Amino acid sequence: IQLRKIMLNKKVLLLFLFWIQFSVLVAQDQKVADSLAIIYYQNNLTDTARFKLLEDLSYNEIGNLKKGLEYADELIQTAQQAGNLKYVRKGYFLKGTKQRMFGNTTEAFAAYFKCAALARQANNTTAEGECYGAIGDTYSVDKNHVKAMEYYNKAITILRQSNDSISLASYILNAGDEYLKNKNFDSALLYFEEAKVIFSKKRVLNGMRYSLGAIGMVYANIGKNMLAEKNMNEAIKILEEAEDYYPICDYLTSLADIYSSLGDNEKALDYNMKSLQLAERYGLKEQIANASLKLSELYETQGDMTDALSYYKKHIVFKDSIYSVRRAQEIARLETQFAVAQKQIEIDLLNQKSQSAKRLTFSLVIILVLTVVIIGILLKYNKNKQRAYQVLNLQKQETENQKAKAEQALNELQIRQKQLVQSAKMASLGELTAGIAHEIQNPLNFVNNFSDLSVDLLGELKEETVNKLSPDQKTQADEIINVLADNLKKISEHGKRADLIVKGMLQHSTTSTGNREPSDINALADEYLRLSYHGLRAKDKSFTAQFSTHFDTRIGKIDIVPQDMGRVLLNLYNNAFYAVNKKKMQGDSTYIPTVSVTTKKVGNTVEIAIKDNGIGMPGNILDKIFHPFFTTKPSGQGTGLGLSLSYDIVKAMGGDFKVETKEGEFTEFIIQIPMNNG
Repeated sequence: IQLRKIMLNKKVLLLFLFWIQFSVLVAQDQKVADSLAIIYYQNNLTDTARFKLLEDLSYNEIGNLKKGLEYADELIQTAQQAGNLKYVRKGYFLKGTKQRMFGNTTEAFAAYFKCAALARQANNTTAEGECYGAIGDTYSVDKNHVKAMEYYNKAITILRQSNDSISLASYILNAGDEYLKNKNFDSALLYFEEAKVIFSKKRVLNGMRYSLGAIGMVYANIGKNMLAEKNMNEAIKILEEAEDYYPICDYLTSLADIYSSLGDNEKALDYNMKSLQLAERYGLKEQIANASLKLSELYETQGDMTDALSYYKKHIVFKDSIYSVRRAQEIARLETQFAVAQKQIEIDLLNQKSQSAKRLTFSLVIILVLTVVIIGILLKYNKNKQRAYQVLNLQKQETENQKAKAEQALNELQIRQKQLVQSAKMASLGELTAGIAHEIQNPLNFVNNFSDLSVDLLGELKEETVNKLSPDQKTQADEIINVLADNLKKISEHGKRADLIVKGMLQHSTTSTGNREPSDINALADEYLRLSYHGLRAKDKSFTAQFSTHFDTRIGKIDIVPQDMGRVLLNLYNNAFYAVNKKKMQGDSTYIPTVSVTTKKVGNTVEIAIKDNGIGMPGNILDKIFHPFFTTKPSGQGTGLGLSLSYDIVKAMGGDFKVETKEGEFTEFIIQIPMNNG
């Protein structure tokens, strides 16, 4: 039995998410929190000391999350009354952390977005990076891999430029966890090792333990059970001493998976039951849902369908309480609100520039009037006539230049306002699409799950009841059961096909922040090429292909949205590797699958060409490939939304998308992006 079959979506490494939120590196026990509370209720502190004490109280209340949340709310309220925005920001950060640990991700998003806005307003880049990392943590809890990696990359980029190496190591650790959940073990191990090195240099014991625990998860998935169990048991021991029960539940379910894969269902049941009891004691919704699902699967394996159904119902109840459509819409609204607020800041700056230009124009008009008066005086003196005309012409030219600048500033303001309105419209459309897709997702899950369960029940019916019938009756019953089983399998196949389409719709509806930033397009192209290849290798070990890169070093950095461009590149790479793999399966022993990536600067444009020597495409479908839901892949292997989404992203950047192909020989996609499209 290979441990790489262990389900990774149980958020085992979320213990790191709690770790990274605070600059205090050693967890305080409940005795410390009680001692701080005694000092606080003596009520003889200055404002600054009171704020610091409330921060420490909220942080140290690990065993009583409700009490910690109350301290965070009190810190926000009292700091706002005193006008201390620094501690208002810290209060929102603490509030987001406590709400996330409760499983209330909507409230967590609201708090973290406010925290990020305050950090940006104060020009505190380190705090802003930590807020983005916390948002990434919450998206990770929400099972949104794309958004989680987007905000982790933002956090890591900002924190690499700061002196806060502890927060940097923590978010590198969490980004590695996202790779682990997507079975990209090579990338996950690289991230975990980098975090371990940073924690070792800083002599942060808990950070080193968390890194070792993460590496243990990689070992678990590649079959090194003893190393995996050793690391996770060490992590559980540390967390029990700190009364940090949130991640302990996830480690217990992971140990259960290891024993289940080894065939020891008794220990697997014991570890999962301990995780459920601990999660119910402290009201941890995410962990209750995960442990209930694991217990349902184990009881189903043992043939105990009563307990299996009971725990599965509990899983559905808590899963729905966390992932409701209305909550998803609220999260989208909060993110849009945050993006609009940032746009408004840019508009205010443009307005200030416009007002300055108007004042300057008025001043120049006054100067011009004074110049005319001076010229009238100078006309009385023949010796200075020529000089007076020169001064007048110079002042006129300067006035015209200032007027032109003022008009340009006003035009830029109008363009920004139009972009803001369009962004708001697209965000609303994205919320509607996401709501519809999520609404479809739940019934699809029931169709897929219960069709599979019904097939198993038919098998039991055939074994337990039909075999006791007479030969004629048994033949007729077998025919009916076989027809029902075939029908259920078809229902399951088409349900999974619909599930892929819904996921594609969700990806189409996901809106980026639209924040362009100087990015190294060569590094981005190389990173996603390797990410795509290793991802496909993780799914199919027999898959191999050669790839080459030819990067133009003259390009430098260009203004793009790196996360959006990454989605485009990843989709094109996946299609290219799919095409060469299909051609390899045709059995030509001389064929060498090859994918090449080329970048070059053409005038004021960057050109990215991705070429494969795969199966190519017929010429009569080229005008359809960018249409939503059009695909050349067999049913169940593609949704037809990838190229459509990529086309929209490139067009939004002001670029162009071309394709050249010859059936049976090659396909080449060419992306052209302006170097200054901001």
